[in-house]
Amino acid sequence: MAETNKMLAGVAAPSSQLAADTNAGVAFFLDVVVNMFVLAGVLMGAFGYPAEYMFGKIIPGAIAGILVGNLAFFWLTKKTREATGNEGLTSIPLGLDLPSVFGMCFFIIGPTYAANVDTLGVDAAADKAWVLGMACTFWMAIIKFCLSFFGRAMQHQLPQMALVGAMAGIATVWLGAEALLGVFALPEVGIVSLVIMGFALIAGHRLPFNMPGAILAIVAATVLYYILALILAFGGAGDGYVVKEMPALVPALPVPTLGGALAIFGDATNYLGIVFPFALLIAASAVNVTAGARITGDEFDAGKVVRLDAAATAISALFGGVVQTTPYFGHATYKRMGARTGYALGAAGVITVGGFLGVIALASQMIPEAVLKPILVVVACDILRLAFTGGDVRHAPALLFATVPAILNYAHTKVSDLYGRVATTAGDAISSDWMQGYLLLGAMARGYILTSLIWGALIVWIIDRKMVRAAMAALAAAVFTEFGVIHSVMPTSEMYLPWAIPEMGGLEVLPHRLAVGYVVAAIMLYLAGFIKNKPTS
Repeated sequence: MAETNKMLAGVAAPSSQLAADTNAGVAFFLDVVVNMFVLAGVLMGAFGYPAEYMFGKIIPGAIAGILVGNLAFFWLTKKTREATGNEGLTSIPLGLDLPSVFGMCFFIIGPTYAANVDTLGVDAAADKAWVLGMACTFWMAIIKFCLSFFGRAMQHQLPQMALVGAMAGIATVWLGAEALLGVFALPEVGIVSLVIMGFALIAGHRLPFNMPGAILAIVAATVLYYILALILAFGGAGDGYVVKEMPALVPALPVPTLGGALAIFGDATNYLGIVFPFALLIAASAVNVTAGARITGDEFDAGKVVRLDAAATAISALFGGVVQTTPYFGHATYKRMGARTGYALGAAGVITVGGFLGVIALASQMIPEAVLKPILVVVACDILRLAFTGGDVRHAPALLFATVPAILNYAHTKVSDLYGRVATTAGDAISSDWMQGYLLLGAMARGYILTSLIWGALIVWIIDRKMVRAAMAALAAAVFTEFGVIHSVMPTSEMYLPWAIPEMGGLEVLPHRLAVGYVVAAIMLYLAGFIKNKPTS
């Protein structure tokens, strides 16, 4: 329990269990809602997807899956508590998966809507994209359920530093860097929210009157936003501050539909090359979450966690959701706040009522994103706490190898966004050397969670002189590379057969070259196992 004590050190004790669950519940609520805002913002902002489908069908379906998933994890926590006698268990939180939000929006739903809106019309094109999204989400649930039977083996066989290191990579870029960029997009209010959450949630100091830090941060920064918006409106300069009109509340209840289930063998099969990697990565990510929970003293069965997540994803798709669910890395944060099980049930209940009454749709248009982003920074900080306190210091180099793939993925995402905007106008100015580096960056970025696990485990096993295991990790990387599970050369991250990679101007050779490198590494590592070294002093 030494690691647990380090993890929880320096945190002001909550005044009561209700206070702890309330504070953690608000933080979890914001974590979930931010991803809903991103989903709505991307589909509606980038593709013009109709709000009626977004807030009338997709968001209610997502909420149904989130509610059922958190109830399932409450049940799992209760059963685990009875089996282990650990009364201090904190329920694993569940929400929408952010990488899948981007994948579904940019590779499946958005392009399908855009390709059909002119010929079919807005409603028919939106319906076609929605049904396709549900079908793909059903596939993700099926794949995760099948993978769940390997979850416990992954939990016990993979080194802890590899599991936590993969989490640290995601935390550093997608929760840390990306959120901080959002904070500083409106620095006057974003920094106010960040400082309050930093004081109360990251540092763990108690606020006057035991006020929940997350609530105070959101209220204070939002009020400041509208004060500045009014001042700047009179001055004639917006600078990102706009006095928004209050939209009408439009209640929307989830309605079960078999449209997605009946379409899983239709057009959705064309996207399995995209769907499978996302499902695989979230199954692996769920195992990472259980590894992080174990460091804080909470022992869960990884296989059961993945299966319950798969069920929540299926429920979401049944009620209209188009993005898979995932266990959240925020477990460590809420554990540190002193939460148990009430926080997740309370947050899921508020999300359910608010979503069905239309409050979330209203809030997504009224609360600035910069005000909400600091909660992701809080979660990132606690994941990094786990990484630095939850493993053997000899394995620290593995943290670098496990973190780098996420950094490459983030860099590629940002560069791709810029390249997509300037390619037509600045194409002649882009050198072939730059393009070659960009294409390599893309290949190294895809399948990054699984790459992180393999690289991190490989380094740990080398350090521990488990050379056969290290060689097997390199061989696994070679096989996954050949089939595009990791290092895919396809822009959509889809998989392929090694002998059927399409012509890509020479890029189609890259997977074979990378695989050869991994095979050579495997041979070298196996032979290195026969080297007899004297122990160093």
